[in-house]
Amino acid sequence: MKPGTTVRVIATMFAAAGCLLSASTAANAAPSNTDGARANYKGNSINLAESWSDAKACVVFSAQDVRCYATTAEADKASGYNVKTDRLLKAVRINGGPVKAAAVPACASGWLCIFEHINGGGKRLIFQDEYEQDLAPYGFDYKLSSWRNNQGSKDNAFMFRWQYPTVTKVQGMLSPDAYASNVGNTWNDEVVSIQG
Repeated sequence: MKPGTTVRVIATMFAAAGCLLSASTAANAAPSNTDGARANYKGNSINLAESWSDAKACVVFSAQDVRCYATTAEADKASGYNVKTDRLLKAVRINGGPVKAAAVPACASGWLCIFEHINGGGKRLIFQDEYEQDLAPYGFDYKLSSWRNNQGSKDNAFMFRWQYPTVTKVQGMLSPDAYASNVGNTWNDEVVSIQG
């Protein structure tokens, strides 16, 4: 063996180990926002990871069919929401009298709705698929402050956030036929994915 060969072999081994360590760390790190979901908005295709333009709500009919709307009323109509037939609003009225509009965020039957601000305020993102959805492509990661699960009495949903320094994913349940007007300090602006 030539002089210096051992040093080169050891250096190569350390470099390879460093690459493996980096790959392992990257696999456990929070996902990056590289590709945005494409949505139809006012007849144009927009990249939601870059900007929602002036859209107030986006409905994810499927991964290939995302439609955004300038008003929440338009999104309500597209997803089939009708305040007069809202079961949760009716139940609250029967049990406790009148309800403030902000108390129960609007969300159509069969859908999971997440909101940018407390009390169902700000932008709204609406899902119905049953798999985990990364929110970064929708420009909605680290923005959730309230939610409503209106998918049915037995359909739990889940939200996920990263916990540091262990870089582990933590799960929170979104109970069926329920809502949270404020997710609280632990979850506010921390959610990175959602599962219906």
